[in-house]
Amino acid sequence: MHAPGSRVAAVPAASLLAALAPDPSGIIQGPSALPWQRQAIAPACQRAPERCGGVPVVVQQQVAVLEQGDAFRDWLVGVLEARVENPLCRVQVYRIRPASHAVCRYEFLGEGHSVVGKFFGEPTGRTTAYNTEKAMQNEYRMLQRIAGLIDVPRPIAMRRDFHAALVTDYVPGVPLLALLGSEDGLYDPLASVARLQKRLHALTRQSCNLEREFAYFHSVLGQNRLDARRHDRFCELLSKWRDHPLLADMGGCLIHGDATPANYLFVGDRAYGVDFEHAWECGHPVHDPGIFCAEMKHLFAYRKGSARQAEPYIGHFLWHYSGGGEEFYRVTETFPFFLALGYLRIARLPIHPSHRECLIREAEACLTSGLTLTR
Repeated sequence: MHAPGSRVAAVPAASLLAALAPDPSGIIQGPSALPWQRQAIAPACQRAPERCGGVPVVVQQQVAVLEQGDAFRDWLVGVLEARVENPLCRVQVYRIRPASHAVCRYEFLGEGHSVVGKFFGEPTGRTTAYNTEKAMQNEYRMLQRIAGLIDVPRPIAMRRDFHAALVTDYVPGVPLLALLGSEDGLYDPLASVARLQKRLHALTRQSCNLEREFAYFHSVLGQNRLDARRHDRFCELLSKWRDHPLLADMGGCLIHGDATPANYLFVGDRAYGVDFEHAWECGHPVHDPGIFCAEMKHLFAYRKGSARQAEPYIGHFLWHYSGGGEEFYRVTETFPFFLALGYLRIARLPIHPSHRECLIREAEACLTSGLTLTR
């Protein structure tokens, strides 16, 4: 059995480059194909994911079948040797969309299980210029560390020369996004996500690198390309937040770094966290709740036409995250800072100009009002 990250047979660089060229026929075959493009891919698989109230819905679409002799399929069988009874089995491939990279589920036919491959060398989102190998290794390392602390997909292997592939167990869960259609049934899942975040933060306690938090905030602010007057106003507010006592007093922890509703799945009533490529050490514990709740308000604005309708759920989420009592007030005093960060993260995306303007105004209001809450 090959060790995680071991090299079996390098994929020729020429084949990797050839794989990036589109095939006008819609059929991609042969050794130049990407690991999810063996056999035939119907042009229909290029359709955009369905949307629910303006929000993408996660879909899986069958795109290929891998046979023995396919380099990627054979490597998967090798790293899963103890779990694959029939080494000649065919492997069905499903493309998962939307995702920030090419992500596929690999079902071992007749074996009763699947794995997920995430290809850092094939970005599909806004960010395309980054160290793909470092990103692959970071998520693998983070998953290894936290797999015994909270429910996450177990990391299995990684391979740089297969488009920086990270392979994990497949979690056959329901995305939290899919539960947003029934608000009455949303309270329990939100409480589960809150407890999952809290457990991760509580079990990885450490110092907080506030300089990194502020550097990240300024980076996101810059990506919004505001006019000079507005940009200076945000910088002034951030300068005042540096003196906020609880930002430093709450300590730090390992954070998810991209704690959006899309990155939580449910198997029954059990919550799983996924997509830890942006996780980092020494983050502020309220960073993840702030990002999560900003995304919730954004989703409600699209679904219901009113972000305010998310507020009861946000209060419920924060209460379960903090455990109530004095900790609830400590969390809510720093919460406006990270809620503002979450709004600006969304505002930098290609969304309707009027909604973007609302998010930027809300971010400024959060930073302003939060400075008056210090006890």
